Amino acid sequence: METDFNAKRRDVLRLFGLGGAITFLPASFARAATTVTAPEDRAVYISASAGNNDDFYVSAFNAQGKILYEQPLPGRGHDVGLRPNHVDVAAVERRPGLYALIMNRHTGEVRATLKSPEDRRFYGHSVYSNDGRYLYITENDFDNARGVISVWDAQNGYKRVAEFDSYGMGPHELHLLPDGEGMAIANGGLKTHPAFDGRTPLNIETMEPNLTVISRKTGEKLYQTRLKDDWHKLSIRHIDVTRDGTIATGFQYHGGLNDEVPLVGLWKPGGPDLHALEAPDNVQYRMRQYCGSVRFDVSGSVFAISCPRGGVVTFWDAQNGKFLTNIAAPDGCGIAATDRKGEFVGTSGLGSGWRMDALNRKRTELPDDSLKSLKWDNHLQRISA
Repeated sequence: METDFNAKRRDVLRLFGLGGAITFLPASFARAATTVTAPEDRAVYISASAGNNDDFYVSAFNAQGKILYEQPLPGRGHDVGLRPNHVDVAAVERRPGLYALIMNRHTGEVRATLKSPEDRRFYGHSVYSNDGRYLYITENDFDNARGVISVWDAQNGYKRVAEFDSYGMGPHELHLLPDGEGMAIANGGLKTHPAFDGRTPLNIETMEPNLTVISRKTGEKLYQTRLKDDWHKLSIRHIDVTRDGTIATGFQYHGGLNDEVPLVGLWKPGGPDLHALEAPDNVQYRMRQYCGSVRFDVSGSVFAISCPRGGVVTFWDAQNGKFLTNIAAPDGCGIAATDRKGEFVGTSGLGSGWRMDALNRKRTELPDDSLKSLKWDNHLQRISA
């Protein structure tokens, strides 16, 4: 999302260097989270966000859209990983990232700062092991054009203890499979290097995107699927995994706007190769060859994919791969599943927030105006009460 915004400035304390954050906190997060939110949803939603003057945050809001805290960041964040049964969350800088901050999910307080090695760059996403012991972060080994998954010991001061090959270039989002041992990685296939700003693709004509599953303990490659050669410019960027191990993925196409290519896929490791899906023609075109976030609902029967460049969020039947419906969402990207079947909360870079029941085609806007004071970044996480 690279849109300009006109939301009013927040008068928020700024960050004075890595590890020296000054935190603006509510008087009582616990009280706010339980008395202000709607009765049907007492969860907290957390996302990277930004103001209007290159001021960046991790921010949390309740189910009505009321902002609960804003923690300044040293640069633009991307996604937030949640440590199971613990207060820690990991906020990873947007690629090519130099930092990740470990924060208290209830207050935003910075608990630790992780720095990428000089010959690596963080690539925006992380995930914890189910027992909360280890944190895994996607990285770029740029001198060797190789994707890496770094391993950090959360019980030992977040010491970097290992790294695994991602078996592809440009790894981005990663998730654990239901068994907690397999780790699915979206290898986008893009070669980048800090000498060329760290984001400019250097190999579009020779891209080889793939979805790979490795062992989170040994790094062994367990499964892998690739796109057919005609679709090699479809960068596999974002994924989500449901309870039966099915992976939904969204692509970002590095070709012509009018080329006929799929933007959504489903894959179950150990089964047939990735199955490409398409929306109706008018929706497919509105997706503008770019998917931003992927999220299954709580039941695993529906998934949502946002397309911020096209200003649309699409909803799909996970059982048969059929397109269900879509909503207009200008610069809308962040998506989180609620605790209701078929329901999602979403955010946009224009400051809007909404709740969508995809099965009943019912959308409502989050009512609190404080949400509109920030531009919300690409990904959204839900923290249950």
